[in-house]
Amino acid sequence: MIYFASSYAGTGFAVLVLGYLQICLWVMSAAHQTQQIRKAYFRKIMRMDIGWFDCTSVGELNTRISDDVNKINDAIADQVAIFIQRFTTFVCGFLLGFVRGWKLTLVIIAVSPLIGIGAGIIGLSVAKLTGLELKAYAKAGAIADEVLSSIRTVSAFGGEKKEVERYNKNLVFAQNWGIRKGIIMGFFTGYIWCIIFLCYALAFWYGSKLVLEDKEYSAGTLLQVFLGVLIGALNLGQAAPCLEAFATGRGAATNIFETIDEKPKIDCMSEDGYKLDKVRGEIEFHNVTFHYPSRPDVKILDNLSMVIKPGETTAFVGPSGAGKSTTIQLIQRFYDPTEGMVTLDGHDIRSLNIQWLRSLMGVVEQEPVLFSTTIAENISYGREDATMEDIVRAAKEANAYNFIMDLPLQFDTLVGEGGGQMSGGQKQRIAIARALVRNPKILLLDMATSALDNESEATVQKTLSKVGNVILCIYVIFIFYFLSYF
Repeated sequence: MIYFASSYAGTGFAVLVLGYLQICLWVMSAAHQTQQIRKAYFRKIMRMDIGWFDCTSVGELNTRISDDVNKINDAIADQVAIFIQRFTTFVCGFLLGFVRGWKLTLVIIAVSPLIGIGAGIIGLSVAKLTGLELKAYAKAGAIADEVLSSIRTVSAFGGEKKEVERYNKNLVFAQNWGIRKGIIMGFFTGYIWCIIFLCYALAFWYGSKLVLEDKEYSAGTLLQVFLGVLIGALNLGQAAPCLEAFATGRGAATNIFETIDEKPKIDCMSEDGYKLDKVRGEIEFHNVTFHYPSRPDVKILDNLSMVIKPGETTAFVGPSGAGKSTTIQLIQRFYDPTEGMVTLDGHDIRSLNIQWLRSLMGVVEQEPVLFSTTIAENISYGREDATMEDIVRAAKEANAYNFIMDLPLQFDTLVGEGGGQMSGGQKQRIAIARALVRNPKILLLDMATSALDNESEATVQKTLSKVGNVILCIYVIFIFYFLSYF
């Protein structure tokens, strides 16, 4: 008795250690893998071209990188360890049954394909429905992201109820897919347990026949076979929830890896292409025709040809939608022309290194975007090696220095999310400083001074007029006012 007691005690401590390692190692492995998936997914997003973002919701991307990756983690963490444990218990139980009484075990296992069919249907169906469910939740998440980022506009127009209804409407689609998944899971889980209990009934009937009529088995042998098969079948049934987690993770992984495996039309992090030894700054459009990927039926530019000489100040003038901002984006190679080409010093910009090409340019957009950090870090975003002296110089050139110094923390002032703590004019001047700190050879301005007061605008325009090659994108109502400075 002491021997058996010691054996069970030793087994208990061994199970404690092995059980800890079983779960701990799988969870650690899953955490590492999901971290790598997140890195690969985010890196691929950063490599995608702007046209891809035009056709993809940012809120949907946020949902995938958080919720979908978490579902992958749930599928490959402790659920794998639990499934392996239960499946091996199932195999060992049936092996014990074969060793002690192969006839009875063979009869019981003959119905196991029915369990396999049910498990297979669960896996395929749940994976497909999970993918559809996650896409529906991603769309709902995109709406929430859009509304929360524009909450001032929503409140100004009293659109709270409307946005709640729009969000709820998209949740209904996700809910419907979830209900369908639940119906299938419930039915086939009950189906699997039904088959298992039918196996028990068959085992009792045939086992009693082997003991009482054929005299092949003793009562002890029957009990060993039955308990081995019983424990194995129970563990197989308990493995069914793991299959749901695997199917859910598979559906989530499909969405994630579709993006990871996708090849961008313009690789923003590509090292390919060559760099010019000397840049004069002559930009030429050769019969350029273009339409946006999100609007393939709308032609924005039609056989546009023009030459921008080095040192020139060029103004693009026209009504809204004429393609002025589009022209600037083609120069930056955010998009490639549908027909024709854009050249820099006679070289097709598609043959140039894209990172090097964009490093030549400073850009100020009509609606400047600031990051939720300090003013100094926002300005230095234009150049990685910018010193504090460079930041101050750029702020002075953009006529931003005085208002920055009036702030309590000066250049260490946080601008808030999206620059929400700054006024429109302050944001635009910080954005201009960010472009100027880059010391660009080509400066691209898209209504860059539209939010400035008259005095600040005049000062900034005089500063910009000293920069070598300036491309100014303006609207008709500002033509004469802006051009009076050049």
